[in-house]
Amino acid sequence: MSVVTDRRRASRLRWYRGSAASAQALARVDSGRHGCWVLRAGTELDAARQPQFCSLLDRSVRSGARVVVLDLRGTDFLSIRLAALLGPAKAHAWQHGVELRLLVGSPEVERALELAGVRPLFRHFSCVDEASLTDTDQ
Repeated sequence: MSVVTDRRRASRLRWYRGSAASAQALARVDSGRHGCWVLRAGTELDAARQPQFCSLLDRSVRSGARVVVLDLRGTDFLSIRLAALLGPAKAHAWQHGVELRLLVGSPEVERALELAGVRPLFRHFSCVDEASLTDTDQ
């Protein structure tokens, strides 16, 4: 076996392990505030995770919450296709009386949101506490 083959196998194994770990990180957590859910996106949001992400987002919007915060601060990669879905997702949430908010940390994720044309739809928030405030908390 050559060194190149060993490197390729190691690279695939690291990718597979990384994908499994990031898939487990996609979760809905209670913000500690009534009427708000926080969705943690994990390290990667790409086309492979789109069905799981869309299902989780839809369940959160239909849960009766008034605010759903998508926490992308731990996300290193956001596909442009998935970023583009956030515009219609925000409109869908609004139709159900829910405000969809974003928390963004990395410049790569910001860039994907800008390229998809959805960044102007979302206000900037600095932390989960700020983003999770509902009308009754203010």
